[in-house]
Amino acid sequence: MTESPKRLTFFEAASIIAGYGIGGGIMAMPYLASLTGVVPMVLILLAAYFLSLLMHLMVAEIMLRDGESRQIIEIFGKYLFQGRLAGVVTWLVFGMIVAAFIASLSAYIAGGGEILMELLGIPVWVGHCLTYAIAAGVVFFGLKVLGMSEKYAVIAIVLLILSLALASLRLPYALPLFSQGHSNASLALFGMSMFSFFALFSVPQIAQGLSWNKPLIPRAIVTGMAINGIVILILVLISLGVTKEVTRIAIIGLGHALGNWANGIGSLFILLAMLTSYWSVSFALAVAVQERLGSGQRVSWLVATLPSFLIVIARVSDFLGFMRIAGGAIAVLVAIMIVPLLNATRRHGPVKNPEWSMGFWGKPAFQVLVVLAFLLMAVGSLVTIA
Repeated sequence: MTESPKRLTFFEAASIIAGYGIGGGIMAMPYLASLTGVVPMVLILLAAYFLSLLMHLMVAEIMLRDGESRQIIEIFGKYLFQGRLAGVVTWLVFGMIVAAFIASLSAYIAGGGEILMELLGIPVWVGHCLTYAIAAGVVFFGLKVLGMSEKYAVIAIVLLILSLALASLRLPYALPLFSQGHSNASLALFGMSMFSFFALFSVPQIAQGLSWNKPLIPRAIVTGMAINGIVILILVLISLGVTKEVTRIAIIGLGHALGNWANGIGSLFILLAMLTSYWSVSFALAVAVQERLGSGQRVSWLVATLPSFLIVIARVSDFLGFMRIAGGAIAVLVAIMIVPLLNATRRHGPVKNPEWSMGFWGKPAFQVLVVLAFLLMAVGSLVTIA
């Protein structure tokens, strides 16, 4: 039987989740971890994984209780926004989410262009054009091509980080177990950890792609985020263990410690990380635009991808500025609305006994923890650590 163009394998679905989270922000993790030490870093990373996982599983249950393959914004409009102003509120939230998405996508185009400039010796604007062509081109061909691209890119990312890990074994290790960093450093590390695990808007895509076996949906989320966490942990341990001074962008310090070849490996790693994030984010945005505007697939693709490219070419903001805007905005939106949405779908969703639900882990106490965690993520993305 011919496979459906919207049907994903388990690993493709997990790779979409992993690829969404493994973005440019991951390279800031080692520097932030150097301000806290390895032990606090591991504890913070585990806490961020657990709390972020709960939020993503909440969205999985929401999708299963709603029973339709629609984006989160449309589910907000159906269950959460009531009264005469419901339509206006839905459009307002849609606009805020689109703005946050475009900020993220602009960051990936900007960063990818700079990497290609360094690797290929080309003008930065040419790098931006090439990055956009590769990034937006994959999204144009739909969910199945997205899943396959994410799968191969995630495999390549794991192989690249393992090559750096193996090369570092020949050097003496000196891991700082604890550091005398300011308390803001722990907040910033927690915020960046949560942001690096964030793949919330890809859950509807994997729910659609795994509709042939719905119990695989939460397993793909757990697996994808675990892949993400392992990559983060290896990168942090290498950077802290072999570099004399952990730089704000981890690959710079690794290049000094391991040799110039590590700069090339690291640049490819970052480029793939940005591409995987761009693919997942822009596809989610394209589908959201298609559902909200009723536009065709190609028009929705263009609306989702072109603005970020134009912003970068116009040099409206820098890379780190884009990342901070996106992280803080999305965190607030998620913290405010996902938990009430879960409870609304439990009361009013058409599917009363879904094939999977959170059970004990979806109780009110965990809901409160998740809201607090994402509010802390927003704070952590804004604190000053210099």
